[in-house]
Amino acid sequence: MRELALEFDDGRYPSDVYFHLLGMVRDASTAEAMGGALAQMLAWKDGKVRRDQSGPHVTTGGATRYLVGMPKPNTHSARHAAILSSDAFFAWAAGVRKIEHFEPALIGQMQQFGLWNSVVIPVMVLHALNPRIFPIVDRWVLLAHRLLCPSAQEGAGMAMSVDSYIAYQPFWLDLLAEAQLAPMSAQLGQLKELDAGLWVLGKRAAALCAGALVQEADGDDTADDSTAHAPVVGSDSEQFKRRAVALRNEGRTQAQAIREAAAEFGIDLKPSYLRYPGSHFDRWRKQGMV
Repeated sequence: MRELALEFDDGRYPSDVYFHLLGMVRDASTAEAMGGALAQMLAWKDGKVRRDQSGPHVTTGGATRYLVGMPKPNTHSARHAAILSSDAFFAWAAGVRKIEHFEPALIGQMQQFGLWNSVVIPVMVLHALNPRIFPIVDRWVLLAHRLLCPSAQEGAGMAMSVDSYIAYQPFWLDLLAEAQLAPMSAQLGQLKELDAGLWVLGKRAAALCAGALVQEADGDDTADDSTAHAPVVGSDSEQFKRRAVALRNEGRTQAQAIREAAAEFGIDLKPSYLRYPGSHFDRWRKQGMV
């Protein structure tokens, strides 16, 4: 995992800022401070934080200045900011920071605040509040989980759910044990390195799968049988189209929605998708996607 972790996208997800933000969440002593720290952490999760020597924010010790961009509206908006900075949420978060056991029911408890209907962002908030208990999980980490432990989530794909997160947690603990690490005593950098390695493994596997599918579509009969029935993830796939439509419905422009959906699936787009996005949305509308 250590070698894989070296390939983690540290430019888009700067690790030094990540550790700094974990410290901000841990040390937040007021509701306003908690809301501000979580806002930056969610922007980091969306890949909207950049190292920038002209940026207004400084990491602990002043080693790095950084700039926080605007996260996706469904990740963090003015409504989310007000709730995350409220006294009620701060009181709840203070309790989460103190727990010492994995409690997935907290994902459901967070719904009392009316923040998100998904699982990915609530898990990220739990991770920020208590990183030793709640590991980060996303589609790439779940794919790595399936590759290394295929029986654990058979048929689950890369869909994020409370059940997939519950299934992932013992797998995560087993990996820590193999690395001779204990979650409550290991350095956060060691935990992050393991997480980064899983993320890269999942991304690499998805790219290899996509490459094999392209070969198959081109009539290459030498492709390994293990990829013959993998789901097609390309610009003509239903997954890509529906994701682009969902992003459009969240407020992106048509071009932004197509670009972000392609990036999520590792798809190299033909120029027409960004030059004439409206024509593609019209075509998808006729196909019943919109």
